[in-house]
Amino acid sequence: MQHPFCMKKIISALIAFIIAPLLSNCQTTTDKIADQAFVVTRMVNKFHVDPRPVNDVFSANVFTGMLDRTDGDRIFFTKNDIIRLRTYTKTLDNEIKHRKTEYLTLFINIYRERLRQADSLINDIGNKQFDFYTPEKFTVAEDTSYPASLTDMRLKLRKKIKANALDELADDVTGNFKSFTPEKQKRYADSVILVLRKRSISSLKRKINYILQSPYGIVQYVGNLYCETIASCFDPHTEFFPPEEKENFESALGRQPFQFGFKMKADKNGGVLIDNLEPGSAAFKSGKLNKGDKFIGVQWEGSQTVDVSDITVHEFGTLMDESNHKKVLFTVKKADGSEVQVSLEKELATDKDEDRVKSFILKGTHSIGYIYLPAFYEDWETGNNGLNGCANDVGREILKLKKENIDGLILDVRYNGGGSVHEATELAGIFIDAGPVAQEKSRDAKVGTIKDVNRGTIYDGPLVILVNGHSASASELLAGTLRDYNRAVIIGSATYGKGTMQVVLPMDTAVNPENYAQKQTENYLKVTISKLYRITGATAQFRGVQPDIVLPDILDAYTTKEAGEPYALRPTEIGANKYYTPNAPLPIKTLAESVQTEIDTNKFFQEVKKFIVYSKQQKVAKDVSLNLNDAIADIQPGERNDNNIVASNAGSKKFTVRNNQYEMARMQEDSDLKELNEEFSRQVATDAYINIAYDVLAKLKP
Repeated sequence: MQHPFCMKKIISALIAFIIAPLLSNCQTTTDKIADQAFVVTRMVNKFHVDPRPVNDVFSANVFTGMLDRTDGDRIFFTKNDIIRLRTYTKTLDNEIKHRKTEYLTLFINIYRERLRQADSLINDIGNKQFDFYTPEKFTVAEDTSYPASLTDMRLKLRKKIKANALDELADDVTGNFKSFTPEKQKRYADSVILVLRKRSISSLKRKINYILQSPYGIVQYVGNLYCETIASCFDPHTEFFPPEEKENFESALGRQPFQFGFKMKADKNGGVLIDNLEPGSAAFKSGKLNKGDKFIGVQWEGSQTVDVSDITVHEFGTLMDESNHKKVLFTVKKADGSEVQVSLEKELATDKDEDRVKSFILKGTHSIGYIYLPAFYEDWETGNNGLNGCANDVGREILKLKKENIDGLILDVRYNGGGSVHEATELAGIFIDAGPVAQEKSRDAKVGTIKDVNRGTIYDGPLVILVNGHSASASELLAGTLRDYNRAVIIGSATYGKGTMQVVLPMDTAVNPENYAQKQTENYLKVTISKLYRITGATAQFRGVQPDIVLPDILDAYTTKEAGEPYALRPTEIGANKYYTPNAPLPIKTLAESVQTEIDTNKFFQEVKKFIVYSKQQKVAKDVSLNLNDAIADIQPGERNDNNIVASNAGSKKFTVRNNQYEMARMQEDSDLKELNEEFSRQVATDAYINIAYDVLAKLKP
């Protein structure tokens, strides 16, 4: 900030008065972060099933990880900055062990300065005209190296803005763009590219200001990344949790989440609109927000206002996740053009119905039950007595479906990233008699058996489990168990490949397995404490659960699975459990052959295969033209845009989707629930994977 020279003496005194405590506070904060980093390694060494040594190799991993987390696009740090930081490549292990702060202090100071400089450069770039018709490229060498100077940083930022705008143009073109005349294509592109350029600039500035204006300060922001990086270098599922992240993690396991109470959707003109309000939520009770309002500005308590008029839904969601307890001042634009401000603070959600089990009846020549399970959530609300856990919820839905005389059941755990192993065990017990479900091995040599202790089943009819590349952990335990018992046909694609179990511990080296649940600390550590094995002795680690009937999976175009994670624990096998009795084998080969022609000729699956091939080709590093004519020539809406995949997923007329009698009664009392139900029903009806599962069950006689 610039000050008049006539005030120099007064200001010098004020600076001395103000800066001293600030520096002291900053030092205290870095000392605190160094303590947290040390505790992370101590706790991992105490509890982890297979802890890595904190040595020079570990140090190099942390060094690289910090750069990837803070500057993955290699824009902000210069080559000289990297040289200064590189002196710590093999000494970070000593920094961590001895709670030193030299690296942290240097990193934070450089990062802060470069972010501010980049912000100024972006402002300057935005004030200049862009020529989208000059022959120019964003080369692989530029993209994968750090700028040599601020001049190079400016050039890279400008090219990045152009590349992002042209990339978004390719995503946003209409399906009939190729049928336009060259003149019409150019007019369309010229009219859109300036808007996309502005949006690209806004997105970069928000990213920078999100860090510089973090509600907890940039020192804490970088400090959290430091501890998160250290934890992640032990394995992908050992994580450092600041308070909000722990709360968000627990909400996925069944605890009520903190939320404002509005749902979002993208505005076709850019930005985010309110799609609807949750009755009884903070947003609803304010009385100032309505469906269709557009978010213009967001100001977290203690931070500056962020312009969100052209933000994406994903960016907005990230911004909303920043804190669970600070107030936010929202500025929204109403339908009449007026602007309204409202201050909100997140509250515990009163209802998580949409994030829990759902069931439908697929009514055709056969009546097939369908149950969607989004996560293996626990029963936190009633002391974890199981009444409201996912296993009990599934059991209740099965009883409702059995009253409808179903001929078979589909249990859908696609996109289910796991959760409670206890709930997965209870759920397996619904379909098998009492007996071993899985095996567990902690850091000692002893192997434990995870058992279903309740005799009998709730459902013993034909069963299909739907899985995909996002089915992980507890989902894999369930699918593997039912496969090993010959209890279900597994349909879909290979699962994620996570065969480990974690527990969330308070960040305190004095905790032990007996007292950790009662202790409260500022931060927490999720640590991998054991390896999970199937009752056959095989593991899902790396390999996943292979389906009996394989279907093309669009996630293959996007997802990195466990085997692709750099620090994932290597898979091992143990002996089979000798005390389980599988059912008679299912006619898997016959069932697979009976639907193979349908799979091969299905237009949706054909489009998925094409998109996977195309996407993998695009991942190959290559120079990118920043010329608009080249971008127009390269646009291939039929391959590039996956909207045509959605359009091809028309489903079939084999069945209609309806609710059981209990749910139909609920729909009459809740219009919001009815709307959500209708949308979900449409998705089920047009889902090609569910159609294949329906056909398999129609052939799998009770």
